[in-house]
Amino acid sequence: ETRTYQPLNTRRDGRTLFVDFNNPPLNLINAQMIGELFDLAGSLAFDRETAVVVFGSANPEFFVAHFDLNDLLRLSNDPTAPRSRYDDINVMQALATAWQILPQVTIGVVDGICRGAGLEFILALDMRFSTPKSKFCLPEASGGILPAGGGTTRLAMLIGPARAREVILSSRDFTGDEAAAYGFVNRSLARDDLNAYVNTLAHDVATRPAGSVAAVDEVIKSVFGSAVDAQFAG
Repeated sequence: ETRTYQPLNTRRDGRTLFVDFNNPPLNLINAQMIGELFDLAGSLAFDRETAVVVFGSANPEFFVAHFDLNDLLRLSNDPTAPRSRYDDINVMQALATAWQILPQVTIGVVDGICRGAGLEFILALDMRFSTPKSKFCLPEASGGILPAGGGTTRLAMLIGPARAREVILSSRDFTGDEAAAYGFVNRSLARDDLNAYVNTLAHDVATRPAGSVAAVDEVIKSVFGSAVDAQFAG
């Protein structure tokens, strides 16, 4: 069954759910998208038919540009806006954590610009792939703040403290090839090869027994720890 939100497009192929960000013109993350991502995560938490979730974009230039600053202010001041249920973490940290702990295998496919909250969100996914000329950036330090949606923690856990400092403090765009070399993207592949590779990977993962997938997830998290607890430390 195909389910369509306003800023998210969804379609199913067997046991794989494809989710495309669709909030033109820049694919900004806004309050509505936050709410729908929470809603979708909530439905997947109890969904045993969906084995894999693949995130992409309906925009050929922007995966996610950044957080809509007007909505960011509204999220901070409007008590009716989507927010974290925990006082210790903000809404973006809560959203990323909600997706990180899902039973499904989650994959991000970036072909274009992925900055700020968009990059913080996909860092919570299980795997990430991109095209060589895609651009990744955490620009927050240039504005006097740090990536506060969980990106600082997750990036350091993925690529180590030295490279995490470089990515965050330079506030520059890193290409898909650089991201793959540093390790916050699994692989950088040409567009046609990327889609074919991820589709095959998603199909293969979806055929694995759920118990095997859960066991792999449990072992990996026990070895490397989880950013979930780290969110409460900032």
